[in-house]
Amino acid sequence: MKKIVPFFILMLIFLFWGVIAFAETSTIVSDGKYVMGDLDTKKDAKIQALIEAKRMAMEKAGTYLQSITEVKNLQLSKDQIQAVAAGIMSVEVLNEDWKMSGENMVLTIRIRAIVDTSNLKDRIAKMQEGDNTEGFKEVQNQLAALQKELADLKKQTQQQTESTGSKKQASPEIKEKHEALVNKMSAWEYMEKGMNARVNQRWEESAEAFGQVIALTPQNADAYAGKAFALHNLRKPDEAMELVNRALSMQPSNPKSLGVKALILINQPDKADLAIDTVNQAIQLQPNMPQLYWMRGEIFTKIGRYDLARKDFMKSCKMGAKNACARLKYLEEKRPFPGRK
Repeated sequence: MKKIVPFFILMLIFLFWGVIAFAETSTIVSDGKYVMGDLDTKKDAKIQALIEAKRMAMEKAGTYLQSITEVKNLQLSKDQIQAVAAGIMSVEVLNEDWKMSGENMVLTIRIRAIVDTSNLKDRIAKMQEGDNTEGFKEVQNQLAALQKELADLKKQTQQQTESTGSKKQASPEIKEKHEALVNKMSAWEYMEKGMNARVNQRWEESAEAFGQVIALTPQNADAYAGKAFALHNLRKPDEAMELVNRALSMQPSNPKSLGVKALILINQPDKADLAIDTVNQAIQLQPNMPQLYWMRGEIFTKIGRYDLARKDFMKSCKMGAKNACARLKYLEEKRPFPGRK
């Protein structure tokens, strides 16, 4: 019996940690297929097939998340669950399979998606702060609209070929439209990657992804603001300020860009008043964004106005910002109100 008991205990430990590991991650394998048209390059096909594979994985991840207690208790909508899935899912391409089907090349991409549900309640709360959930929803809506537009263009060229009975060289206008659609789709893919990295505080990856968005769509103000925020967290204030100013030159009344600029200004000498004015402007434009009140609370803390900082952290905390709740607790412990023990 003495030899059996340790073995039994080891088995229990193994099973216990196995359950924990299973509970905190789920692996999803999915395929995306794309049939190339006359206008498509192999690069275009890879973009399309990957988007499809990720869409399938996200649907499966959403179904998986619906079964988890934390999600049930929070009563999230289907769109919100899909947004959460996008924010906590990491993707790896396993293989590409190129085959001919009739006269067309067909690409199938297989991916492995890891859904990390560790600290899920906190991660959902982080997703709901600011506009993260809405941001991921916008990405999915934009990709779906672009896919439809690209499919319609592809159908149009096929119909022209069938009507004439022979393949004709596509016009420069159609080629240009096709290229623009593919570039936009690639940009939105990078936008999602940058947002995912931002939510998970992978700042180098976030800066790189938003940089790719800028390269593909140079007039995207949100991409400049996103990269600026990442660079701010990488302790590169000068580069961050240059980028956020470019974002504001495109959209002067963008509350996200104004909020990022205020955050950068916090750490600059003698810029506290400008930081407060900037974040106040952002709050006037979008008063329901909890992160803006957190930002203003940080500025007030920096200049020693702890009474005002508490009010902003409390407001932000009540709106669901966990980082504001933590800052409020810190102030209560380190700098309690006069007369409070």
